[in-house]
Amino acid sequence: MKNKLLKSFLVLGAMTLAFSSCKDDETFPVKFDELINSGVPFASEITTNGSTNVNKLDPASSSFSKDYQLVSPAGGTDITKVEVFVSLTGENISASEALLYTTEASSFTSAADAQYPEVNIAFSGSDIISALGINASSLEGGDTFNYRLAISNAQGTFSDVSANFDNQSADHTFSSTVVCIAPPPPGVWTIDMHDSYGDGWQTIGNSSAPITITLDDGTVFEVGLCTPYEPNTFDCINESNDGTDTITIPVGTESADWFFPGDNYGEISFEIYAPSGNLVAAYTAGSAAGPIALNLCNE
Repeated sequence: MKNKLLKSFLVLGAMTLAFSSCKDDETFPVKFDELINSGVPFASEITTNGSTNVNKLDPASSSFSKDYQLVSPAGGTDITKVEVFVSLTGENISASEALLYTTEASSFTSAADAQYPEVNIAFSGSDIISALGINASSLEGGDTFNYRLAISNAQGTFSDVSANFDNQSADHTFSSTVVCIAPPPPGVWTIDMHDSYGDGWQTIGNSSAPITITLDDGTVFEVGLCTPYEPNTFDCINESNDGTDTITIPVGTESADWFFPGDNYGEISFEIYAPSGNLVAAYTAGSAAGPIALNLCNE
């Protein structure tokens, strides 16, 4: 009997260890011991400064930068350089990956309270286009520039780093979008609006949720579907499921800032058409609050 009990405990213990090992693998897909032995370095993004969009109409005016923390088991001190490569995926044009930027260890910074060195990488629309050897006029709104970081130390150069080290993650790829930033075309703009539930546009509670359009002269338009609840805080379109509204942007307007307060209930969608009749924005249900990006390249 004792032998049977002992065997049962041994089997149970083995199952427990196996389960624990499985759980550890799920929680930590990379074994820390292997990572430390490999010495694989990586970059962890800290901040993005400025919009990553690239203006087709004036690429030189588009610039942004990113700050990275350079992490390795050696405290980042073994990292010798950081390179950035860029490629293009476009509607009418594509470009293979090219080297955009290189920074050596001598340019790394280290704050007094920082655990690892840091690097700031600046991006310019004109530099991106020059590196790829393309003509900006061939770009279309919605084309995508794709970026890849490569981190080097004595053991080699690393890009595909899925490892976690000190609870940080590698951020070695990102992208930016081609847009056309220009004064809005004057004339009648059309907004087609939808609510899948049929109770108008609302965000939190029963409050209505209009799109707001603010012109540079201070004029503000508010557009949305009325909710049957109170309060309706603007002169909305009294349709429960679908409705269309228009605004007129006058000649001489330099800017028009479109803003959507968000869709907490996953019901609101809309399309925006420029005076030409071209579709310049389409938002699906569940879209988060924020500025509305108009694709004026499609104007």
